[in-house]
Amino acid sequence: MSSKLIAQTAQDAKRTGRLEGQVAIISGGSGGIGKATALLFAKEGAKVAVHFSGLTDASTKKGNDAVSKLKDLGFEAMPVHANVSNYSEVKKAVDQVVNQWGKLSLAVCYAGLPSEMKFWKEDPLELSDDDLHSAVDVDFVGSYHFLKACKDYMKDNDRYGKIVLTSSTPAIYGEGLGYRFALAKELNRMTVKSLATKLIRDYGVYLNVIAPGTVETPANRRNYSDEEWDELVSGIPIAKAGTPEDIANVALFLCSHDSDYVVGQTIVVDGGEFRL
Repeated sequence: MSSKLIAQTAQDAKRTGRLEGQVAIISGGSGGIGKATALLFAKEGAKVAVHFSGLTDASTKKGNDAVSKLKDLGFEAMPVHANVSNYSEVKKAVDQVVNQWGKLSLAVCYAGLPSEMKFWKEDPLELSDDDLHSAVDVDFVGSYHFLKACKDYMKDNDRYGKIVLTSSTPAIYGEGLGYRFALAKELNRMTVKSLATKLIRDYGVYLNVIAPGTVETPANRRNYSDEEWDELVSGIPIAKAGTPEDIANVALFLCSHDSDYVVGQTIVVDGGEFRL
């Protein structure tokens, strides 16, 4: 990227300060929604740690590239990697962030098993134990690991912190397709409903969950032909798929002082497909 282009892009990405002075970790931060959230948080003044699994060379490259782009724009960012199903690795990643920047105040958990169409169309009554654990260990256990690793640092941060987990609308309304994913995402909702009051009372930590509907990310879009995608989007009342930025904007709300009276809630972001 040329220095002229970097300067212009950095000017376009002027901070507005809603997260000034905060330190954030974004799990699954190298994916489409994760990168959008990392960029938005950085624009709003946060120092941002981009988490990636590091289990493959491709994962490592995506994570490091995401951090490099943030740094090119003049933002403070660092890469951290961990297999989210392993608590010791998650704790080490969180410790690295605190060692680097002295505190941790925000965590947004997007890390999840890739949603391949072959998984979505599988028979939900013919899944092996390994099949069930494949999503649960990443989407749910991984989120729990970040919550567990972050809470004490947030308590030390003048009893202030905000954690956002990720569910999905199929997990709310019930869906036989993609059962392994819906199960894991609903466990995240249950975590929020069960633990939000304890976290806010004992740690001063806010816990909420975002439930996205259809979002147009590269990983999701490649599961559909153009005709299939158009048919899917036609059922959305707002007449378009969501963007990574749509989800990032809600994450920003839940991680800013704008949501200081919001505790233990599921925020549906789906263009009106499902109404609570």
